[in-house]
Amino acid sequence: PKLEIELLSANTWTVNNAYATKLSKGRVFIMGDAAHRHPPSNGLGSNTSIQDAFNLCWKLASVLKNQAGSALLDTYNTERAPIAKQVVTRANLSISEFGPIFEALGMTGGTDYELIKSNMDARCGTDARAEVQRDALNKAIAFKRYEFDAHGIEMNQRYSSSAIVCDGQLEPSFEKDAVLHYQPTTWPGARLPHAWVFDASGRKHSTLDLAGGGTFSLFTGLGGEPWATAAKELSNEFGIIINVHVIGPRQEYVDHTGSWALAREVTDSGCILTRPDQHVCWRSKTIADKPKDEIKRVLNQILAK
Repeated sequence: PKLEIELLSANTWTVNNAYATKLSKGRVFIMGDAAHRHPPSNGLGSNTSIQDAFNLCWKLASVLKNQAGSALLDTYNTERAPIAKQVVTRANLSISEFGPIFEALGMTGGTDYELIKSNMDARCGTDARAEVQRDALNKAIAFKRYEFDAHGIEMNQRYSSSAIVCDGQLEPSFEKDAVLHYQPTTWPGARLPHAWVFDASGRKHSTLDLAGGGTFSLFTGLGGEPWATAAKELSNEFGIIINVHVIGPRQEYVDHTGSWALAREVTDSGCILTRPDQHVCWRSKTIADKPKDEIKRVLNQILAK
């Protein structure tokens, strides 16, 4: 009470519905609230802002270190601008979906609080009208799963740009509602799926923890050792770090539960290459005749060399 407060400014919060269609121009880049402004529905604000930074920073670092050409920076806008539109649209839809709840409760506006309370209390009755109200309320609340259970809106983000090499592999269609349900895949452009693998002591590690950290990562299995050898050689040639993980019996990491075998969508001798932001940038379903040439081709495209 004794604390003196100097109020510098005050304004009214409003529901934002705005996103930038272009996130970069020349040497200028925007991210976070500068690129997408929306209500707090779905909790997408901080996550999306961090994802922007995760996408841009490794590209900036690569260019500044002369590991990549400046064209790599163009892929920031290509990959993230569609996400900005997607999350702003979803967050505002979630705000509008509160309407049926208020309607079912009889909260139709106004300042007659006794009437509002009476409308809300009516659902506690035993007559047919009260049952209809309860049914409408239950359906309205169930529909809010598009806000509270919408895992797919973030986890299903798949990039398409020159920093992704698909080699003609078709994008898998979504088997369930793509807003609600996350569908893991190693299709290039998607997030690396999580799977538990185990070290020699039996300690489990997520495949997500084996990727990222400012480096590229290559995953392969028994029979894919030539990929590993090639990746190590190319690390020196490109001046970048490519962490290599051969997952299989008597290797550094073992797939005891078979969850990685189910998630990887390539054979033991195939490989999956991830970018520093943990998105898959290329995969080969089986061993290639010239593994080093293949990885070199892919890195040249991704890094705009």
